[in-house]
Amino acid sequence: MNDKITMGNDEFILYIRKWHPDCKTITSQLGKLVWIWLEAKGSIKSPLKPKHSYWDKSDKVNKEMLPADATQFEFNRSILPDLYDYLDYLGQQK
Repeated sequence: MNDKITMGNDEFILYIRKWHPDCKTITSQLGKLVWIWLEAKGSIKSPLKPKHSYWDKSDKVNKEMLPADATQFEFNRSILPDLYDYLDYLGQQK
């Protein structure tokens, strides 16, 4: 089994918006904080161009809610539990 996984920051931001609806941090800042965390854990940005999010036509796509495009990250799947703990931490910031 491949230990590497590729996921986009849109997936992480959606998680925060879904489970922490009171989070007021703007999307671009969340994306930056997630990237800094992932980079510190050995992640690399995927050489693929940012992909359009599945919800890019939604009225929820704006700087406060969800990104229209998503940078893709490649990382070891073993960090997922710690990553989601970090996403919960970010979501609890007011």
